[in-house]
Amino acid sequence: MSPMSSIVILITSIVVFPNIDPVISSFPAFQICKTNTECNSNSCCLLKPSRYAIPTCMPFQQEGEQCRVNAETITTNLTYPDNSEMEVINISFILCPCADGLSCKNGICN
Repeated sequence: MSPMSSIVILITSIVVFPNIDPVISSFPAFQICKTNTECNSNSCCLLKPSRYAIPTCMPFQQEGEQCRVNAETITTNLTYPDNSEMEVINISFILCPCADGLSCKNGICN
């Protein structure tokens, strides 16, 4: 590919896709956390079950939603591909607990 072709492709992509930022910014902002105290009173610090997941504040499970019976919090060190590390203290894993006033029975918040 000639240098001129590369310039034409670059200019065309700038003209055709001028508003990429609004699309990206329309996704919800997630608050990264290391402990539950960094989240508001309606949410917990949650580590989802995926490789290299980053703990984020997520809402407590509501009535009728799934829950984990007898779920324990976790305290551990997380390591990422860029060799960065994060210590998390007493955070939830997979699902947040049920909201205040609810309990987890048979895997459902009641």
